[in-house]
Amino acid sequence: MDDFTTHLAPFPRRLPSGLPVQSIGYARHKTSRVTYPFSTFNFSIILSGGGSYVFQGRRYRIEPPCVITQWPDEPMDYGPDHTSPYWEELFLIYPATAIDGLRARGLALERKPMWPVRRATPMREQLALLLRLLPDATEDGVPDRIDRACELLIVESRLGESRPPMGRDEALIRDIREHVRTHFLERHDFNALAHQHGLSPTTFRRYWERYVHTPPARYAMQLRMREACRLLVETNHTVAEIAHALNFEDPLYFSRRFSAAIGVPATTYRHRHRVHT
Repeated sequence: MDDFTTHLAPFPRRLPSGLPVQSIGYARHKTSRVTYPFSTFNFSIILSGGGSYVFQGRRYRIEPPCVITQWPDEPMDYGPDHTSPYWEELFLIYPATAIDGLRARGLALERKPMWPVRRATPMREQLALLLRLLPDATEDGVPDRIDRACELLIVESRLGESRPPMGRDEALIRDIREHVRTHFLERHDFNALAHQHGLSPTTFRRYWERYVHTPPARYAMQLRMREACRLLVETNHTVAEIAHALNFEDPLYFSRRFSAAIGVPATTYRHRHRVHT
């Protein structure tokens, strides 16, 4: 594929997404570093090669595939370096006014200016779709599709983001949380679960708060309430039958817990969300 830049800002959107892409470009063998600020918000998807990226004084090693961001008026320093003579890059340029929308979707985070992509197949599939749209960019409706294809491209990169290796404490909490998730109808003795995994109750609760951020009993109750929501909408079971199915001995107690957790009574929730066919 040859280098290109496609400018989309002038073309009208029939169904605006709120994230209009201003320009899209591709450089197969980028060899120069960028050391100037932008007035736009940009994503650079680094597909091959290597180099480094500096953001707010912190240097990141570029090991493709990964995504780096350029923020408006922020000093930039990125590109190939002594570790690699070039890199391959696809870039998406958004107007600075799109930052609020990108933030609201979790796609622009100053605390995460770059991220590696380890599960890259869905991202590359979305990239292939985007590249198929670009030759027809001036056709009616195609800029709308391109805007959404670009957003999905960034979404797939984030969903494919690699996580740092888990430490022993995080792995233990993950195992306990998975047990609770798959046995959410049971009444759990969390102190006993902690001992089974070689943790004291105090250490368990400290680790759990660090990695789950919701107290264990509340987490288990949330799982039961989510199932209650599903049963209310997808079945004809009465509230009492649903309470029994979720191992609540007293339907009135279930109703109080449901209202406290969801914010409305169970019958109101069913009425609001039930699909009538």
